[in-house]
Amino acid sequence: MKAFTHWLVRKFIPDYGDTENPVVRARYGFLEAMTSILINLLLFAVKGVLGIMIGSVALIADAIHTLSDSGTSIIILIGFRIAKKPGDREHPFGHGRAEPIAALIVAVILTVTGIELLKSSGIRIWQPQIKPGQISGSIIIILIGTIVIKELLARFARELGRMINSKTLEADFWHHRSDAFSTLFVLAAMAGAYYDYKYVDGVAGIIVALIVIYSGYIIARDAISPLLGERPSKKLIYLVEETARSLKGVQGVHDVIVHRYGQMNLISLHIEVDDTQSVHELHDLSEQVEELLEHQLDCSAVVHIDPLNKDHERYQEIHDAIRIITGQDKRISGFHDLRIVGHGGRTKAIFDITLNENVSHSRKETEDIVRQLYTSLTGKLPDIRLVIKTEPRYAYTRPADN
Repeated sequence: MKAFTHWLVRKFIPDYGDTENPVVRARYGFLEAMTSILINLLLFAVKGVLGIMIGSVALIADAIHTLSDSGTSIIILIGFRIAKKPGDREHPFGHGRAEPIAALIVAVILTVTGIELLKSSGIRIWQPQIKPGQISGSIIIILIGTIVIKELLARFARELGRMINSKTLEADFWHHRSDAFSTLFVLAAMAGAYYDYKYVDGVAGIIVALIVIYSGYIIARDAISPLLGERPSKKLIYLVEETARSLKGVQGVHDVIVHRYGQMNLISLHIEVDDTQSVHELHDLSEQVEELLEHQLDCSAVVHIDPLNKDHERYQEIHDAIRIITGQDKRISGFHDLRIVGHGGRTKAIFDITLNENVSHSRKETEDIVRQLYTSLTGKLPDIRLVIKTEPRYAYTRPADN
């Protein structure tokens, strides 16, 4: 199926390799949605007619599940069409989040459908209406064929989703896969009816309904995450840092923040530089970093300058003391942006600490960490005024920077 999917993509999608382009992504969505709609409408008709013929609530529920696949595919199609629209006055960051919104709507429809099927299936346990005499070998073969078709359709959606890294298409994969499983339970219900266990039809209907509801949960969970604002990948953080460091004059990178709107990344970061350079030189360096990031990562970047005075006579002494003491606290993963201001008895050290991921970042715990660190450092550096800040959870710094 993978090879066939790639062949279809090459044949029907111009510029198929440009998967970050919203227009190209919309073409992927159109290909998956239209294929799904046409096949599911045909399968719905087949399952619906068979379900009415033999009076199987499980098979009728399965047919409705299949029909809902077509409905969700239409929503996905609309979502991709909206997502490809460029930014406008009301939505300056574009419409990329329409993709997960479409997936969330699919999840809601699935859940509501599953609840309705659950109720009707419960009734059929006590009032079975399946007609075992109407079940034939040809019906069994047809249903097995629908399972194979749905599984192939599921793999088709998954492969397209992986090609463009789309959770929306991944959601449709789960929808198709759950439909294939539900038909398996329909076959089990028919086997039970054949041996005069007619209530199995209602039980199978309940199982199908639970599969539908669980599919809705999985899809909703994956759709809500990017809408709430999920953390960037470690690979992206690494690329941002390494790209910035590649320019001469950048001594360190920290406080990387990423906002994602569909396929658009808005990135801000702090770079550490030598404070002996002029303001014009540092401003020029920040713009070079921004241009390089935007070119290499296809993003919008904003760079903040943090000048360091490593030539201060006490820099190494203070740096080593902070490194040793922060290294003894497992709640702290590192520190950065050490600036030393003044000389003699008026020397002040300002720096940020990065907390480990398992730290809650609550105000109480953060203040406790800073207070303990302050006490320990004051013992080592009694004549230094300390200003300690904590990096927020949404900003990222690699410990290796220290």
